[in-house]
Amino acid sequence: MQTTMIIPPSSTVGAGSTFGHQCVIGQNVRIGANVKFGNMCVVEDNTVIQDGVIIDHFCIIGEDCVIGSRTKIRSHVELRKKTVVGDDCYIDSGVKSSGLNRIGNRVTLRYDAIIARGCDIGDDSYICPQVMTNNLDHNGKEVGGAKILTGCFIGTNSTIGAGITLAAKTVIGSKAMVTRSIDVAGVYIGVPAKWIRDL
Repeated sequence: MQTTMIIPPSSTVGAGSTFGHQCVIGQNVRIGANVKFGNMCVVEDNTVIQDGVIIDHFCIIGEDCVIGSRTKIRSHVELRKKTVVGDDCYIDSGVKSSGLNRIGNRVTLRYDAIIARGCDIGDDSYICPQVMTNNLDHNGKEVGGAKILTGCFIGTNSTIGAGITLAAKTVIGSKAMVTRSIDVAGVYIGVPAKWIRDL
């Protein structure tokens, strides 16, 4: 397969980096060494991709994003403007970020997780498949994304409400709906999510 890509003169690519078929790189993009792109990826203006990142097929990395070293991004991921991803993260297929997010180091985001605008995810957190975070209240007013502190585990199909904070090392069970901040780490399940035990 012939590799076709567009890299403007204002952007730089480090040694050993490779591109699949039909990738498009924006203006003032900085790509580190040994970065690997799959097919048909788009990286928009002013984004930084650090050394050793792997990005699979059909991904869109928006403007002003930062992807930390050795992070792996699977296929069909969209990270919108000003998403910042730390080092050694794993972002599974179908994950979406609405932008203005900070994702810490060694974070795992599994299949189809939706990270709302303004969400902050602490280091070493694990977000299971199809978790949804929100940044709007029940009146549709933007109140900001959740703050998920270090080492949290969020179960499959859970919903995390807007503007709340989860204490470090909180565990949220599958299909829970978290509607208020959690100040003390523990295991929380149900709709709305309630404490069931300490860790």
